[in-house]
Amino acid sequence: MLLQFHASGESRFAVGRRDVRVQAGQMVLFDLSQPVVCEAQAVSATDVMIPRKLLGDRIATVETLHGQSLDCLSAPALRMFRTYLSGLVNCADTVEPGQALHLSQVVAALCAASFEPVKGDARAADLMIDLEMRRFIESELGNEGFGVETLLSRFDVSRTTLYRHFEGDDGAANYIRERRLLHALRLLTRSGTRPRISAVAYAVGFSDEKTFSRAFRRRFGFLPRDASVGEASPRTRGRDEPVLPSWMKTLTV
Repeated sequence: MLLQFHASGESRFAVGRRDVRVQAGQMVLFDLSQPVVCEAQAVSATDVMIPRKLLGDRIATVETLHGQSLDCLSAPALRMFRTYLSGLVNCADTVEPGQALHLSQVVAALCAASFEPVKGDARAADLMIDLEMRRFIESELGNEGFGVETLLSRFDVSRTTLYRHFEGDDGAANYIRERRLLHALRLLTRSGTRPRISAVAYAVGFSDEKTFSRAFRRRFGFLPRDASVGEASPRTRGRDEPVLPSWMKTLTV
């Protein structure tokens, strides 16, 4: 994942159908397995890239917060995180190689603490349900029969409540399809032996290769067979601009 702390200037990001503005004193988080388009003027910012595996089972938090701007003064943990990074940047040139590993572990720990919901907070409880839903979706991507009805039954919520959790993603059904197609893109473009298109289709919950190829082309603008390592990069709906450079995509594999 990528964290960007803004010290000055302003950036605008298109995340799905949402437009996000990030100003000085704010931080924005990106899950690099999801698409985003950036427009920025002159900004001063600190970028921090953290491997997803260092966050363990908090991975769903990263996916939920993708593209959201947060006020670094809104919570003690976020303030501490920003202060630590500021000090680290100022003395990075003098850090000994043997110290770098320990310092990076502190970064990962502070990051995890910053996005841990506060117990007893109604908003935090709502966020926890949101995270559990998205974590459950990730575990069921290969299940052809998985869909909205499964979510309604598994979490015992109404359709109105379910839509509220996925309103920013144009609904739960759209979010599930998006996650399936993005996972398929990673499978097709990661290094190593190229998988069969049919195998990828079944691995992400499609019943047949034809339906999968049609959905894949609508989403990315090219057929699955045309995807290749380092060349394919997802695009946002209705836009021509490429998302984060394709080399960043390899970090999520």
